Amino acid sequence: MGRHPLLLCLFAVALWGGPAWLCPPPCQCFGNTAVFCSEESLWDVPEGIPPNTTQLLFAETSLDSIPSRAFANSSALRKLLFLGSPIRSLGEAAFVGLPDLQELEISDSQLSAVTAGNLLGLANLSKLSITFSPIGGLEAGLFENTPGLEALHLQGNQVESLPFDLFRPLARLETLSLSQNRLAELPERVFEPLQLLRVLRLSDNPLPGLPPRLFTPLAGLQELFLEGNGLVELPAGILSPLRHLKRLHLQHNALVRLQPSAFASLHRLAFLNLDSNQLVELPEGLFRGTPHLLQLSVAHNRLQMVPEGLFGHLCNLTMLVLSHNHLRHLPAGLLGGLPALSRLQLSHNNLSVLPREAFANLTGLEALDLAHNQLLSLPEGIFNSNEVLFNVALQGNPWACDCHLAHVAEWLRYTETPLNAQALCRSPAHLKGWSLPGLQAEQLTCRREPGASRCRAEAPGPLGEPQCTYEDPAGAIQLACDSENCHQLSLCLPREAALPGPGQRFSRDWTLDSACGTARLRITVSIETVEPLHGGEAGPAGTTAPAPEESP
Repeated sequence: MGRHPLLLCLFAVALWGGPAWLCPPPCQCFGNTAVFCSEESLWDVPEGIPPNTTQLLFAETSLDSIPSRAFANSSALRKLLFLGSPIRSLGEAAFVGLPDLQELEISDSQLSAVTAGNLLGLANLSKLSITFSPIGGLEAGLFENTPGLEALHLQGNQVESLPFDLFRPLARLETLSLSQNRLAELPERVFEPLQLLRVLRLSDNPLPGLPPRLFTPLAGLQELFLEGNGLVELPAGILSPLRHLKRLHLQHNALVRLQPSAFASLHRLAFLNLDSNQLVELPEGLFRGTPHLLQLSVAHNRLQMVPEGLFGHLCNLTMLVLSHNHLRHLPAGLLGGLPALSRLQLSHNNLSVLPREAFANLTGLEALDLAHNQLLSLPEGIFNSNEVLFNVALQGNPWACDCHLAHVAEWLRYTETPLNAQALCRSPAHLKGWSLPGLQAEQLTCRREPGASRCRAEAPGPLGEPQCTYEDPAGAIQLACDSENCHQLSLCLPREAALPGPGQRFSRDWTLDSACGTARLRITVSIETVEPLHGGEAGPAGTTAPAPEESP
C-alpha cells in the first residue's frame, strides 16, 4: 500500500466496520458514510458516490486532475483526502458544493501551484494540508476563501518565499507548518495576523537568520520548531514575546554562542533541544528564566566546560543530556540544584576525573550514562545517594582495575537493581578485557611502584577540599590546587641507592594531568649530611623545593 499502509488499514477496517451497500467501482464503502478508493486503474473521480458519505479517501490512484465541481453531489462530505495520487492540477472551484467540508488533504502529488480559485467554496474548512508536492510559490490572497482555517500544513514542498500578507485572512489559525521547504528568508511581518497561533514549524529550511521582530505578534505561541535551518545566531530579544512557549527546538543549526538573556522570558518553557550546534560554552544565567524546564539536551556540541551554577534554577528538570561534547571536568556542585533529575547523559566526553559529590544530591536519579569518557576510576561512595539508580552505562572507559575500583565492583555486584554496567578493564595487563563486575576483591589490588622507598607530604595548605589534584601516571607525585594557588605537594622519593651523595642535588621534571588541564613541575632535592642525635649513623635528608614552570 506504499506510503500510507497504516492509515489505509485503519480507515478501511477499524473505523467503519464491514461494507454495507454497493459503491462505484473500484471503491469500497464502509458504514454508509465512508468511501475508500485505492486502485491504480482509477483515473477520474468516480460517479455514484453515496450521498451520505462524510469521509472520502483516494490513496495511490492514478488521478492526475480534479475537475471543477467534481464533488458537487457529495455535499455531506466533511473529510476529503488524496494520498499519493499524481494530481497535477485543480480545476477552478474544484471543491464548490462542499459547505460542510472540515478537512482537505493533498499529499505526495504533482501539484506545482495552487490558486485562490482552487479553494472556492471552502469557507468552513478548518484543516488544509497540501504537502510533499513540487509547489514552488504561494500567491498573495491564496487563503481569502478559507478564513476558517485552524490548521495549515504546507511542509515538504518547494516554496522559496512568502508574500508578506499571505496569512492576512487566517485570524483563527492555531497550527502552521512550513517545514522542509526552500525558504531562505521570511518577511518580518508575515505572522502579524496570526495572534491565535499555538504551533509553528519552520524546520529544515535554508534560513541563515531570522528578523528580530518575527515572533512579536505570536504572544500565545506554545511550540516553536526551528531545527535544521543553519541558524548562526538568535537576534537579541527575538524570543522575548513568547511568554507562553512550552517547547523550543533549535537542534541541527550552526549556533556558536547564545546570549545570557536568550531564554530569559520563557518562564513556561518545558522542553529545550540545542543538539548538534557549534556551542563552545553556555553562559552563566542562561536558564535563570526557565524554572519549569523538564527536559534539556545540549548533545553534539563543543562544550569544554559548564559553569557551576548553570542549572541551579531548574528544580523541575527530569532529563539532562550533555553527551558528545568535549567536557573534561564537572564542577562538584554542578548538579546540586536538580532534585527531580532522573536521567543524566554524559557519554562521549573527555571526563577523566569525577568529584565524589558529583551526583550526591540526585536522589531521584534512575539512569546515568558515563560511557566513552577517559575515566580510570571513580571516587569511593560516588553513588551512595543514588538509591533508585537502575541503569549505569560505563563502557568505553579505560578502567584501571585496581584497589581504587574495588568499591565500584562491589557496588555493581550487590546492587538490588539491574544495571547496564559493561565496564571492561584496560589495565593492569593481566586483567585487560575482564569485566569489572565479575572481578573479586582479591583481584583488585594496588602494586607498590618499584623504586619507591619513602614518601613525604610537604607544605600543607589551608583547610578545604582542593578543586584539582594533578598527578603523574605512576602516582609518584601529586599537586593539590584550589582556585587561587597550589598548596599541597606529595612526593614519593626513589630508593636511597638511586639518590646522589651528600652535597649534591636530585632534580627531575614531571608532567602532571588533571581534569583542570596539564601542569609541568620541576622538583629539586638537596642532599645533606645530618649528624646523628643518638649516636646513630648519619644519613641523607631531603628538602623539596617545588618550582612550577606553568601555572595550572
